[in-house]
Amino acid sequence: MADNKKSKPSPWTSSVTSLPPSKRYICTHNFTGQSIVHSSPAQLYLGRPGVGGAARSYATSSVPANLAADADIAAYLSSTGPTSHKSHDIVIPTGSGANLVVVDIGPGGESQMHRTVSIDFSICVLGTIKMELDGGEILHLNPGDHVIQRGTMHKWINGSQTEAARFIAVTLPCNEFEIPGTGKMLKEEFVKGTGAKKRDGSRL
Repeated sequence: MADNKKSKPSPWTSSVTSLPPSKRYICTHNFTGQSIVHSSPAQLYLGRPGVGGAARSYATSSVPANLAADADIAAYLSSTGPTSHKSHDIVIPTGSGANLVVVDIGPGGESQMHRTVSIDFSICVLGTIKMELDGGEILHLNPGDHVIQRGTMHKWINGSQTEAARFIAVTLPCNEFEIPGTGKMLKEEFVKGTGAKKRDGSRL
């Protein structure tokens, strides 16, 4: 009997902008102890309306990482789990892991204002990117420029209306602390309505 139900299209894709995919190579050891390249599976982006998309390039569930018997690789290549290549958390939910993310922003793309319970190292690698803080400051980033986010409220904006841009980030969880002058403890927040006009819903 034919199934007449329409299947939902997958939200995962190998590209979300005109930029060529970046390759990442996972290294390990062979059975004689020599260093080798294990693999370089295609990165899968989760598209974000009005922005572009993010791909988890690699992740570990703890720091220090457990690399014995390639357990970390198996967990990353799995389709489920906190460090899976198909998970889209900005911060690894185990509370101690590391996350490497490739973020592509389409022309005019603009994320929501957001913060996470983490310290993030974000490096512009292609194009021009603006990073806006809720205090009003705007940084203009060119390739090689980078930002250290320390639980701060911010948003990402592509500085071009015609060309895509890319940044790469490493996120590490941090301890919660009281945000000065607010009496509130740091928590993950996304401010609706602060993304690209009429195309909000991003979570970068």
